[in-house]
Amino acid sequence: MADRENGKRNRFWMWLLLVFVGAAILCFFTGCKNRGGESQEKERSLSMKREELMLIVATERNRYEQIYTGQIWGATVSEDGKSFQEYLLEQIRLFSDDLLVIGAMADQYGITLDGGEKEQLRRLSQDYYSQLSPGDKAYTGASEEDVLNLYQSYCLASKTVTELTKDAELEISDNEAKVIDLLQIVLEDRETAWEVWTLACEEGADFGAVAKAHSAESQTEVKLGRGQAEKALEEAAFSLASGEISQVIEEGGRYYILKCLSDYDQEATLKRKEELSLLRKDKAFRAVYDQFLAENPLSISHEVWQDIRCDTGEDSVTTNFFELYKAYFPG
Repeated sequence: MADRENGKRNRFWMWLLLVFVGAAILCFFTGCKNRGGESQEKERSLSMKREELMLIVATERNRYEQIYTGQIWGATVSEDGKSFQEYLLEQIRLFSDDLLVIGAMADQYGITLDGGEKEQLRRLSQDYYSQLSPGDKAYTGASEEDVLNLYQSYCLASKTVTELTKDAELEISDNEAKVIDLLQIVLEDRETAWEVWTLACEEGADFGAVAKAHSAESQTEVKLGRGQAEKALEEAAFSLASGEISQVIEEGGRYYILKCLSDYDQEATLKRKEELSLLRKDKAFRAVYDQFLAENPLSISHEVWQDIRCDTGEDSVTTNFFELYKAYFPG
């Protein structure tokens, strides 16, 4: 069952609620024009300290290495031969670019951290830094002040996103977010599909067993939200009540038989509602972000990245930079 939803959570503000995602923005914002077509004032240059960058690199490097071991760094992840190390560092670089740009936006819009936030960040930084091993400190080169500066930048960016989207319509209805639980049988030709449908509909038949015996797809139990399947499949699936079996549905040259296990998965629906709200927030903020870049010429220096690597073998173990932030700032 194909997922057609646009799931590219590829901007910094999406990372405000996730541990790590890809990014896809331009690295240099040069030669920008205002809406009237006239050149803006002198370009503003932005950069981040190496030690702050290394805190992000260490967190993500160690998180992936714990799961996949050090062999992950040489793994090829694209047709052009890009390694996972190259890919990950590129995404972190783009994330740091967003962090810098949103910091500039905060300055433009007069958004600042209050005394309570600063004090909480100070405690958070002390907590995180106290947990760093000697290897972590050697790999990142970071001081407690570097930790505090990065946490402040991250918190300010999060606050900026919230402030600049507070008037946007972000509410998602239950109907939009609804998720249902299905068993599916996928077959390659119509005649076989109807034969299997007859078997599945026999009195006392075990639909799950029939699916496992005949489906062309090994995954027979699926969750489905609106917008995640082709139109014919979605309409058929959402018309079923719990326990009902569909007719044979043709879609994309394949044939589907569906049984609805639950026509409302409450937990999955709540999760999807949060995800859709985040996507809507992303869209609202992107409009403000893009306008800011169009009106404010910026360039970002990447010289500091020249010799940063993940496959160093250095004894760094920290993985919880962002997780600890969530613990202190759960909202």
